[in-house]
Amino acid sequence: MYRLALTALLACAGCAPSGPTAPVATLPPRPEALSERPGGPGAADSIRHVIHVSVDGLRPDAVARQGANALPAFARLRRESAYTHNARTDPEYRNTLPNHTSQLTGRPVAGDAGHGWTANVDPEPGVTLHSGRGEYVASVFDVVHDAGLRTGAYVSKSKFSLFDVSYDADHGAPDETGGDDGRDKVDVFVYEPDTEALVRRFVADMARAPYAYAFVHLRDPDATGHWWRWSVRTGSRYLRAVRRADARIGEVLDAVEADPRLRGRTAVIVTADHGGSGRHHVAADARHYTVPFYVWGPGVPAADLYALSPDSRRDPGDANVGAGADRQPVRNGDAANLALELLGLGAVPGSTWGAGAPLRVVAPPADGPGAAD
Repeated sequence: MYRLALTALLACAGCAPSGPTAPVATLPPRPEALSERPGGPGAADSIRHVIHVSVDGLRPDAVARQGANALPAFARLRRESAYTHNARTDPEYRNTLPNHTSQLTGRPVAGDAGHGWTANVDPEPGVTLHSGRGEYVASVFDVVHDAGLRTGAYVSKSKFSLFDVSYDADHGAPDETGGDDGRDKVDVFVYEPDTEALVRRFVADMARAPYAYAFVHLRDPDATGHWWRWSVRTGSRYLRAVRRADARIGEVLDAVEADPRLRGRTAVIVTADHGGSGRHHVAADARHYTVPFYVWGPGVPAADLYALSPDSRRDPGDANVGAGADRQPVRNGDAANLALELLGLGAVPGSTWGAGAPLRVVAPPADGPGAAD
């Protein structure tokens, strides 16, 4: 593995995971030619790559208020994706590191099933998700890597070193699925605060050796919101930061379409960790806990996500629905198990969001589960 990160943050000693649970994964079928795959070109079961993008601090109304000329990538996602502008963060925590941990583990923050990570600062050397929880906390990286597939993480905040340390060669779980692919679950980890340079690096690395699963974090809207406020007034600095994030997403979509290895075989998930108002995002305020969720890729219709999952998801309106509700809203934490479902792999061990009922991104059969009542 190679990394561009703060050396001091990545110097780990001890804190080895106690009694790790080996992730269980099922390899997807891999016929030699795309045309030979079940469903053929353009079908969801042709997906072999998932790019998971989290736009830090993105409010859905910051997208809805701007036209296609200002946000061409988001306009494309709204035309071509299964999406909602009414997804939710964790019900109790509306800050960056806890919510990104949920996105990667499929768990809420708190409770017996939670990942337990509540801090939102750079972790101390040697501290991992597992040492904080007291047991191993598996992630999407575990399942993909242990299936013999490549993973990557490209992040724009130094605090995300938590994930690199938690899943490195010393702290990742042993691979007990098929062949031994090692304990280092993130094949490439890159920290770069300049998101233009970060995405340029990601696109170049993806062109050299495509990842099966890649996580990309864009900090611009959050950084601007904290400094200049989460204002959605025309011409605000925050809206301009959302345009910069749009440009980065556009570069990812363009790279997928330009590469014959990726075109027709790649899904892109775009969501956010939180919204915001004023200069913060921790209140029980709909502007803070409401986030977008887009799924773009072969076989995924242009549709409302709630309409595709009527049996397992319920549009919450303006409510902040608790983690124990029978029918959950779409959560940013659905990203982990949705990515695995799209790759034909099993759910993250220990996860709850999307584990038993993955977020559906294809139309249900007319007479099957989820069909209209």
